[in-house]
Amino acid sequence: MSHLSISQDIYTTLSSAIQAISSPKITGVFDKVPLEQEGPYIVIGQLQSLEGRLLSDVERAWNVDIHIWSSYQGRKETVQIADAIRSALPEKWFFEELIVVEDASGWYHGILTIRGYDR
Repeated sequence: MSHLSISQDIYTTLSSAIQAISSPKITGVFDKVPLEQEGPYIVIGQLQSLEGRLLSDVERAWNVDIHIWSSYQGRKETVQIADAIRSALPEKWFFEELIVVEDASGWYHGILTIRGYDR
């Protein structure tokens, strides 16, 4: 799969995930966030394609960072969104890690890393 195909696959998965969430209402999934965007929202971040020693030259491992931004005062909303994304992941994508920090702006920032394999 190409980087574009992976990006489109991730976007489709995230769009499906947010439709399944009744609360909180996510305002969008973005590659580049518009100025003054209201939260919470999701940003597709770093996309990394790896060829490992155990993989042939046609096999790839993909890591994607998904950024969750929330103005809710606490981690709850960010974690709820991360859980919904995790539940919506197709079998080819695996949850790797979630980090939630309070940003200097006062917003909470979750970084959800997922991994997938492609042959």
